[in-house]
Amino acid sequence: MKINKLSQSHKGVLPVRVLQHNIFHQFESTNPTFLELSRQIIKTKGLKPGIAYHSNEYPILHEVDGHFGQTPYVNSEKKIAIHEVFLSYIYCVSYSLIVLYDEAVAKPMRNQVAESFLYKVDEEKIDKAEELFKYGISLITLFSDWDKERLPNPEYYDSQDTFYIERANSIFLFAINFILCHEFAHVEKEHIDKIKKGISKVSHIKDYEKEADDRAIDLMLLGVNDHTRSSVQVGILAGLCSMLFFKKETTNSTHPDTDDRIHSFLVKINPPPEDALWGIAGLSFKLWDNQFSKNFNWPKEIDDLKELYYHIRKQIKK
Repeated sequence: MKINKLSQSHKGVLPVRVLQHNIFHQFESTNPTFLELSRQIIKTKGLKPGIAYHSNEYPILHEVDGHFGQTPYVNSEKKIAIHEVFLSYIYCVSYSLIVLYDEAVAKPMRNQVAESFLYKVDEEKIDKAEELFKYGISLITLFSDWDKERLPNPEYYDSQDTFYIERANSIFLFAINFILCHEFAHVEKEHIDKIKKGISKVSHIKDYEKEADDRAIDLMLLGVNDHTRSSVQVGILAGLCSMLFFKKETTNSTHPDTDDRIHSFLVKINPPPEDALWGIAGLSFKLWDNQFSKNFNWPKEIDDLKELYYHIRKQIKK
């Protein structure tokens, strides 16, 4: 049976449109005091209320309204802007990471430990996740329709796919929320004003981006509970890892190196060596390796996922 989530209240052209209201609600509910903080920043720092939602049929790397690129940003009026094509990209990455980690990493590892096939690997889910990932990264440079009949999506799907769709919805919302909190932090910390007034040096820009990352993570962690902790952490990580797939190097002129942004978060959280966060980060590096033919050396045997992560990070740093 097919499930159709589209209603008249959903405006846009891509399936992620059915989550636009959820995005706004999640942002307002970042933590118990965030709404009041937002009111203060609106009053004292000039942040414009609401989020500007843009829908078009252009790729992410395209100039729209005088701004190059459809990644989230704070516009000249200090209003946070998001674009549906970028949201779609984040959804594709989020879905792919959780499905590929579960089916292609976690289940085989558990079977290896148990020395039996206790956990059945769903090869069809792996194939669909890989195909969705390729579609997602294609949106960086080329817009095309999301094939709702064949590819996983949050709008129109088989009821048997509900488990992963709902998990992906949750991870996606936290990933986007982290990115929105990052933009919010730029206004809160007066980075926008300092840049406009020309009192910031180029060297300051990376410091601003790191400060915005740290503040966004803190804002989100203030809202976690035992039920949401894992999803929030994976969402933040997915948001950071999504930045890997834009280019073949992790270095940036205006932001800290992408792998350093990922690493700073993992060090801050400090999960156990066997935690899924290390595995998802390692999986992201693997997908990036495949995308750009980095030819990393992937060990055949590891003691834990943290060891694998550091093994690959060491190669990236070379």
